[in-house]
This record gives sequence, C-alpha cells and structure tokens, in this order.
Amino acid sequence: MDHQKYLSSDELLEKIFYYMSRLFEEKELSTTLFLLTDLGKALVNSDRASFWFWDKRKHTVWTLAALGIDTITIPENSGLVGASMMKNEILIINNPYSDPRFNPEVDKQSGYFTKSILTMPVTNSEGKVIGAYQAVNKINSDGSDGQFTEEDVKRLSLATAFCGRSLESYMLYNEAMEDPLTGLKNRRGLHAHYERRIATLKIYEKASMIMCDIDHFKHVNDTYGHNAGDEVLKYVANLLQTSIRIDDGAFRWGGEEFILLLPHKGTAEAVVLAERLRKLVEDSVITFEGTDIKITMSFGVGEINPELTTEENVEAVDEKLYYAKEHGRNRVISVIPNEPAESDDTSEDPKE
Repeated sequence: MDHQKYLSSDELLEKIFYYMSRLFEEKELSTTLFLLTDLGKALVNSDRASFWFWDKRKHTVWTLAALGIDTITIPENSGLVGASMMKNEILIINNPYSDPRFNPEVDKQSGYFTKSILTMPVTNSEGKVIGAYQAVNKINSDGSDGQFTEEDVKRLSLATAFCGRSLESYMLYNEAMEDPLTGLKNRRGLHAHYERRIATLKIYEKASMIMCDIDHFKHVNDTYGHNAGDEVLKYVANLLQTSIRIDDGAFRWGGEEFILLLPHKGTAEAVVLAERLRKLVEDSVITFEGTDIKITMSFGVGEINPELTTEENVEAVDEKLYYAKEHGRNRVISVIPNEPAESDDTSEDPKE
C-alpha cells in the first residue's frame, strides 16, 4: 500500500489548523464528517479510517464516512465496531485475526489485510454512544507496520469529540422536524432543508424534486385497517430514506404523499431513481399480522427552479404526480404531454 507521510508535531498542528478552518466553512454534514474522519486518520497515522453511525431504530450500524473502503452496514451487535459501541469501550486490537469479534470476511472479499485496529465509541454531550470511529493499520514513522497505543487514543479523542458534536447537532436539529410515525422529516423539515440546501442552489449545478404517492391508499386502510396502513407508510418511508444520500432529503408531505429533494441530480438522474423506487415498491410484499399487502406508487419528477419558492416548486412537480395518477397510476412522469390522453379513471379522486 501507498503509505502516507508520518507527521511531526509541528506538521500535525498545522494539519489540525487546516482542518479546523475547513470545518468552520463547511455546511454539509457528509463533507464535515469526511473531513473529521480524514483528520483522525492523520492524527494517528493509519492507513484507513471510518466513522460509523448507530441507527438504534433499525438496530444497525453504518459508515457515514469511510476512507479507503465502501459504505458498510452491519447489525448493531456485530464486529469490533458493535462491541465498542454496545459496551462504550475503547478497543485497541493489534492482532485482529486472533480476536473472535473481528470479521475477516471483509478482508477476504477486498483482498485487504487488517493488521491493527483502534475503535473508539463516539458519544453525545450526555455521554450516550451514537457512533464509533475506527482507524485501521497503524503506520510507523519509517513506513513500517505499527501498533496502536494509548497515545493514539489521546490523539484520536479530538476527532471523535468533533464527530460526536457534529452528528448530535444534526440529530437534535432534525428531531423537531420529524414525522413521528415514519421517522422522515415533516413539512417544516422540508422548508428548512430547502432553504438550507436548495435556496442556495448557486453552489450546486442542479437539483431535482420527486413527489410520490401510494396508489389507492384509502383502499388499504378500508380493507386491512389503519394499523396496516401505518405499517405500509413506514415501509415506504424506510425504502425512500435508504435509497438516497445523507445530504438529500426525504419528507412526508402529508397523508400518503412523500417528497425527495435531490441536490446534485438533474431530471434524468432523478427519473432513474424514481423508476427504480417504483419497481422496488411494485415488487415488494408488506406483511402485517400474517397478511400480505401489495401496493404500487406513482411519481412526479421535476428539476427545481431556484427562482421559485418551495411551494411553487412543489406545485409544479405535484402536477406531474397528478397526471401520473390520472393516467393509470404506478408510473413516473417528468414531462406532461401537450395533448394528454383521456383519463382512464374519473370515478374517484386520483390521489387516493
């Protein structure tokens, strides 16, 4: 592997100042966490590093920022990351293959060889664990393989503290804007996200919006009951949330309607995502109390005009969703034809 240069004390201090100045300017959570993860990697001089988020609602752990590896999702009680978080314990493992908590399958799949690992729990201001930082393969000053020590723990504490506060601020900010049933952001959250991300569109090349609606949702409630309807809503919300980037936004607009805000994506890319989601929903079976429920969804897609308000952009994409509902449902519409075909269903509100 191509080793990074070992940093002297003066060089390390200079590096810290560099990262701090970048962090004060940065607005996006993903970039902030990437910078902090890179800072931790430099502080302990490791070959790889990753910052993990503990999603207690889904009982999983996944990488919010990873250097040298792809995004990974694992059960909360597995691996060294899970062990560190569950027990709120710092783990220095300099011979991971002899530790039963280490999962060598990742190495087998990637061809990488893990020789040393430092895993530290990341806590919020109340001392509760919300994630973990992991540095892999310590490098000595001469470029040889090294071992993590208590000195590395002290150095890494700086990065983990900033990671914890950054993630905590993000989580607290979003709690007030969260729909309690689905866990997605609500209308208030959409407006705040729009102002923070989309209204400053000059920093992006493009941005798009997807509005989607569960077809015949009233029929689901009438046939299976409202508890089943709630289960369907939660299923759809989870599918949408896990299909987007952390800097994108997934929102429950109201009832069975959802909105995705997608910075960096033009209409064509948003249509591809919407079609993938449509097919995933169509192929899904939602089981509630032993009963299988099948649903479909309709999608309207449009590129966001930064000169318009949030409501105006929503209205524009809502027209496309309405067209999809009027003309057969279970489809994605990004352009309304000049001469639309006759509606195949005028006996009920197409939004149901």
